[in-house]
Amino acid sequence: MKSIKSMNQLVKVSAAFVFTSAIALATASGQPGPVITVDELGNGTFNGTVLPSFQSPEPNSGIVTLTYRLPFPGAPGDVQLFEPNAAGTNQLSDIIRFDGNGNLWFFSEREPTDVPPFDPADVSQFPPPIASLPVVSLIETGPEGNNGAFYTPAPGGPGDNSAGASYNFISDVPEPSAGLLAILGSGFVLALNWRRQNKNN
Repeated sequence: MKSIKSMNQLVKVSAAFVFTSAIALATASGQPGPVITVDELGNGTFNGTVLPSFQSPEPNSGIVTLTYRLPFPGAPGDVQLFEPNAAGTNQLSDIIRFDGNGNLWFFSEREPTDVPPFDPADVSQFPPPIASLPVVSLIETGPEGNNGAFYTPAPGGPGDNSAGASYNFISDVPEPSAGLLAILGSGFVLALNWRRQNKNN
């Protein structure tokens, strides 16, 4: 009797282990591959590891802009980001250029209302396309001030790589001052409410 009870317990533990392992495997296999995240301020990561960034001239156009150093060559070509507007037309707002030698150049449209100091990726004009290289066009998603595009290169497409990495291009970074003001304002209101409650008690 005791051995049957032990056997049933062993079967239950084994079944729980197999079930848990199957769930873990299914969850792990559903995760996306490596991700490169870059923005127009020089904040870039490869799965959380910081990417080197600096300003340098892009060799074909000579335009100085934000440059990221990738951990792999990345197939050459351009990714164009378009922002939708109220008129129903899409306006080119960013170009991400891969040179095939591990460099990614980020060109971002300098708005007429922008004032110095400009973001490292802001340029007064976009580089002309390179006729022999592929171009991919994407529509940005997200609210103004916090938009961009997620991109997984097709084989041989711009940025294609042996790591199987996808890209998260952040086109417009929200102003830190707006978020800071909201946090400070909320903190001030909470402090006032706390003070009033303590006075009444």
